[in-house]
Amino acid sequence: LVLSIGENMKVRRFERMDGIVSTYIHGGGSVGVMVGFDVADESKASAPEFDAMGKNVAMQIAAMSPAYLDEASVPAELAAQMKEDPKMASKPEAVLAKIAAGKMGKYYKENCLVDQEFVRSDLFQGSVKGYVDSVAKELGTEIKLNGFIRMMKGDGLEKREENFAEEIAKQING
Repeated sequence: LVLSIGENMKVRRFERMDGIVSTYIHGGGSVGVMVGFDVADESKASAPEFDAMGKNVAMQIAAMSPAYLDEASVPAELAAQMKEDPKMASKPEAVLAKIAAGKMGKYYKENCLVDQEFVRSDLFQGSVKGYVDSVAKELGTEIKLNGFIRMMKGDGLEKREENFAEEIAKQING
């Protein structure tokens, strides 16, 4: 079987997820999300409540663009960099520890999916992890988020840098 579209297409990114995956495509294809789950009782993954939860978590990812799944996913260099802020050099060690913990907590809440405030407050008040745990309890199983992939139309395209003066000079000089 040969499929011919008749267009010059280049695949810039291809990703695959194993396990139980929920998907969501937003805005006519402008953002696509895959989110993976580990479910203790896989028969519960076909329940309508699980499908709705998976879609809601994928919508959260599309809307809030988390950079990491959880705190363990944040590179250690980033955490160390935040703690070594030059503005903090003159502060006592005990104060530094509290400020660093506060900054890291705020960073995690904004950038880690499981720590983000769930955007569908009409369904659940609390974090994404709390929402997933509440659905797991309702279904009588354990559900764990194990990863996500968020793709946006145009990802990977670098803007062409043009220097108009250089272009004119090249045309004049030959």
